[in-house]
Amino acid sequence: MNLTCDSSIADGYTSRSQKSRIISEWWVAENGYCLACDSEKLVPTRRNTQARDFECISCGHPYELKSTRGKFGKQINDGAYSAMMRRIEDSSTPSFLLLGYTPAWTIDSLQAIHHLLITPLAIRARAPLTATAQRAGWIGCNILLSQIPQEGRIDLVKNGVAAPMSHSRHEFAKTEKLNKLSPTERSWTAEILNSIHGLGKKTFTLQEAYLFEARLAIVYPSNRHIRAKIRQQLQVLRDLGFIDFVARGVYSLR
Repeated sequence: MNLTCDSSIADGYTSRSQKSRIISEWWVAENGYCLACDSEKLVPTRRNTQARDFECISCGHPYELKSTRGKFGKQINDGAYSAMMRRIEDSSTPSFLLLGYTPAWTIDSLQAIHHLLITPLAIRARAPLTATAQRAGWIGCNILLSQIPQEGRIDLVKNGVAAPMSHSRHEFAKTEKLNKLSPTERSWTAEILNSIHGLGKKTFTLQEAYLFEARLAIVYPSNRHIRAKIRQQLQVLRDLGFIDFVARGVYSLR
């Protein structure tokens, strides 16, 4: 993987955002690879294709590219809120590629956001466009990166160093097991995973997991059996290989 961009391909552009788009798309087309299969080629989609900038040339898995100079913040802007929520519901959300580059146009970071861990809790609607805007009333959305569990954020490049392709694909495949769950169940699974990581320890107890109850009751106000749901989700996470059962009432993150 070549981590140096050819900035000359955007010499005809003056806008920084246009240059960023042209150069980052060129770099992914030259260096990107599929995480969902063994293909080493991603192809750009036709301009203005909704919800995807690249597709795997072999399996067709979709990717949406976001790029920035430096580091990404706590959230990233995306398209229409209603369209994103529909994609989550019908499990057609693309995986996101978050590309960070330096002022010298070298790749400092590339993180993949696994499509199955982009849940409704990770999507926040933006304020509608004002009446004077060309698309008055249109509502966009932000993706809250803090709501994506660690298992759904896969580093392909970190601090200017590329991860082995086999490792990145292995991490992606582990999270792909969530395709067995409905979008609603995946939302619970992501929330429980995030809560477990928030404990700041690898091994934890059921009683510590019950500490999530008050917050989960706010997130899921219609559920009157939060503790039972926590126990069920711990079983789901164990069956899917995310955590291990250590002893009665004791679990460990893998």
